[in-house]
Amino acid sequence: MGYNTEGTEWPADNVTPSVKALIDRFFNLLDNTGSDVGNILADEIFAKDAVAQFGMHTFEGSEQIRKSRDNAWTLFTARQHRVLRVYTHDKEGTDLLFIGHVAMDLKNGKHVAGEFTGRFTIADASSPSPQLKSYAIWADSGPLLKALQGN
Repeated sequence: MGYNTEGTEWPADNVTPSVKALIDRFFNLLDNTGSDVGNILADEIFAKDAVAQFGMHTFEGSEQIRKSRDNAWTLFTARQHRVLRVYTHDKEGTDLLFIGHVAMDLKNGKHVAGEFTGRFTIADASSPSPQLKSYAIWADSGPLLKALQGN
């Protein structure tokens, strides 16, 4: 596992190694400025009919998810997501809630960091290649909005 999940507290069971790797890769991609990230998210990470919430925007299906990262770095120079703890709703490990932490460096020179909560639903959780069916987050946007004031 990479830095995104190296210290994560996982449930005692139910979350397969392939789902853990998927979550780690997902957050690593969100921290990556590469121009191919949208394609990887759409083709490899999310199911074709998935729904993803990034910030205050919702993207449905592969084509919208593919374009979801087009403006992801407009305000930022760096981001680092870490998954702190994961909880599972079902014994199959297909419905997960998590607590995360994100640190963001803004183009205006300011730095913002804080915790957020989120939910994943997983397609084919027991397979070697699971995908995300949905991703949603809840966070206090106040500190980010304050840091952006005066841009």
